[in-house]
Amino acid sequence: EEVGISPHTLRHAINNYKHSHQKSFNWLIGSSELQSTVVIDGEVTELQLDQLFPELNTFTGKKGNVEKVGNGYDWEQVENRLESLRRVTIMPQKDATKITHLVNWDDLRFISLSLSVILGSIFLMILLKSLGLPKSTFIPLAPLGGIASYFTSMAGLKYFFDKQKRKFNSITQLITDTLSNPVQHRIMVDEAPEEQEENQAQQSRNKTRS
Repeated sequence: EEVGISPHTLRHAINNYKHSHQKSFNWLIGSSELQSTVVIDGEVTELQLDQLFPELNTFTGKKGNVEKVGNGYDWEQVENRLESLRRVTIMPQKDATKITHLVNWDDLRFISLSLSVILGSIFLMILLKSLGLPKSTFIPLAPLGGIASYFTSMAGLKYFFDKQKRKFNSITQLITDTLSNPVQHRIMVDEAPEEQEENQAQQSRNKTRS
């Protein structure tokens, strides 16, 4: 109060603090991770989590594994083809909830860059040899093919980085929206068809009464 900022305003600003590690793409070594931390008002409830995890499964197109960690939860999903590891950690705190979203595709980056260097060097060495250059010439020049192939592969990783960043931002927004504005019921992916029909019928009856 003495500095002209009310405790309520200060608390609201702190609770909605968002820290993001969405660094720009590194053209030298490549970038393979995105991470953000969001703190929202209020402690998350079991009902909200029951709504969130199916939303994540539906949006990403693949069911994630849910594990209780302390008083919070981890939702983790491993993409096929070495694409990425995605983890969402929901940690209730006093009158707030901390949300950490992480996605990492370091395996894909390592394999892509390593193969590009090897194949690029071999390709240039074979090309120079076919042109009749002596061994003392084409072997020292072979690494140049690896370097050229390395940065060509980097362009592909930049495209993948931008694609992952857009998806990352959409999922982060989905998480905060779902936990900040929960609906009364969302269909769970694990529900049997009979349970889905029963829940839908109940919702219809509730709307009719209102």
